[in-house]
Amino acid sequence: MILSTESDILIGNYTSATEKLFQALELSKKSSRAENDNQINALLERLCNELGIESSQLYLINDEKEKTPNYYEKAIDSYARSNWKQSIKSLKQSEKQKSNNELTNFYYALAYSDLGKMDSAQYYLNKIQKYEPYYFYAKAKIQSDRKESDKNIDYLEFLKPINQKVQDVWLKGEIYEFATEHFKASKDWENYRTYSQLQNALQDSMSLVKENARISFLTKIDQKQDEILASKSEYQKRIIYLILTIIFTVLLLVFLLNRRFKLKKSNIEKALMEAEEKQRFIDENKAPENAGKIVIPDKTIQFLLEKLENFEANGNYTDPSTSLNQLAESLNTNTKYLSEIINTYKNKNFHTYINELRINYIINKLKTNPIYLKYKVSHLAEEAGFSSHSLFSTVFKQVTGHSPASYIKLIKNEQDGNA
Repeated sequence: MILSTESDILIGNYTSATEKLFQALELSKKSSRAENDNQINALLERLCNELGIESSQLYLINDEKEKTPNYYEKAIDSYARSNWKQSIKSLKQSEKQKSNNELTNFYYALAYSDLGKMDSAQYYLNKIQKYEPYYFYAKAKIQSDRKESDKNIDYLEFLKPINQKVQDVWLKGEIYEFATEHFKASKDWENYRTYSQLQNALQDSMSLVKENARISFLTKIDQKQDEILASKSEYQKRIIYLILTIIFTVLLLVFLLNRRFKLKKSNIEKALMEAEEKQRFIDENKAPENAGKIVIPDKTIQFLLEKLENFEANGNYTDPSTSLNQLAESLNTNTKYLSEIINTYKNKNFHTYINELRINYIINKLKTNPIYLKYKVSHLAEEAGFSSHSLFSTVFKQVTGHSPASYIKLIKNEQDGNA
């Protein structure tokens, strides 16, 4: 299942990867295999990176596990940030871990090529010939990076054997970018536009896929962490019950011993003592009212609810940079408290909360300001704080049941009818 999850992440099937990863998490609890935990932790963080989710939100899922660094994932991350030397170091550490990832040599070849070490790049390129899409892309890139290469060589010829075989969405994007830059340099504007459009279409498509998967992933995190909290609460109650039982037993023994040696105590005193001990036992064994939840002081709850009202009133949620961390910092609190308050009192997670505020903001503008009915959907999306036209349309339909264009048409029809 772990291999299948890795494959889904590779081809951009993030929703399926999320489902399989959380199934693997359940199976891992039963098998108690440390190597499985490490792989799952690495994939969880990798999925967070792919979907733009802060890995700190996994604090309850990972807090009890001693995580071994996954150097292969670190190598990929370093390469994506153009830190090629660090990528090579991490790849070497990965080999010591005996991860045996099939694409290790591919990233070796790319990193050495970017560093201008062509002999090393060619050495690792020769090792991946059976992985055709990666081999031909790396071959084209290495030949292109050679300083002494003939500028007239069409490096895209190296990519022809793989044609439409590429499933890895990252690799597909790299090929489109490579082709776009190549045709731009050669001033072949027709092919430049073709590959530029393919690149933009892929980015838009993956943006929508990631956004839907992000919602699914965050929902899974919430569910999983609720289960963990409930499990911890049940375990804590059992421990408390055991401790209180021992304490009560000891107290009872002390009481009985004292009664043997102190016969002067009256029956009333004995009855009062027994009643007090019984009441104490009952009180101490009551299940905490906040079991399974983060305990937040009442004053803090009221303070944060007032702050959220001000936040909703001033419209700051339309700032595209608004995030859980950023909002928590501006409200002088932490992400755990803020997330708990929103989940409990707004009945939704942070992501859904912000998106609904933005959509309701635009709905109000459409109903109260006729000029907004003339705006393009892309302008409405930008004003609401959404990162893309397609994401805005998707969330708008989830909230209203209509597309933006359909909703605007409804408002116009109502206004014409009233006129």
